[in-house]
Amino acid sequence: MPRRLILIFFLAWSAFAFLFELQEALAGFDRRETSRSGPVLWRSGTPQVEILERCLAEARQIVPPGSVVAFASPQGPGGADFYRWRWAAYLLPEDDVIPLSEPRAGQIAQYLIAHRQPVEHPRIELIKPLTGCRLYRVKPR
Repeated sequence: MPRRLILIFFLAWSAFAFLFELQEALAGFDRRETSRSGPVLWRSGTPQVEILERCLAEARQIVPPGSVVAFASPQGPGGADFYRWRWAAYLLPEDDVIPLSEPRAGQIAQYLIAHRQPVEHPRIELIKPLTGCRLYRVKPR
């Protein structure tokens, strides 16, 4: 009899723990459309990534493969600009994507993509506003 009670208790506890973990996982999945998470928690299919994908897909049609592209985005908590830059590099594999904060960016970049951030400089000219970003050409020195 005690073995049977222990087994029933163990099965009930396991079922409860499984349902609790399942609920947490589904709640995390459902909350992915909110903007409570920064780029550290971005995953493919989230609205933030889809906006960036659309922007870079439009830029890909204009920027020739093999170009050096500087990428600028607003700084945020936890190095948000770093993660956005890494996503841009991932989504533009045919180009060399460097952060605008790179010291030599002004010397080597041919194009600039500014995501959710206006950029003003005498050496850049706006090529086209894109979905969620702007594409600039960097004039040579």
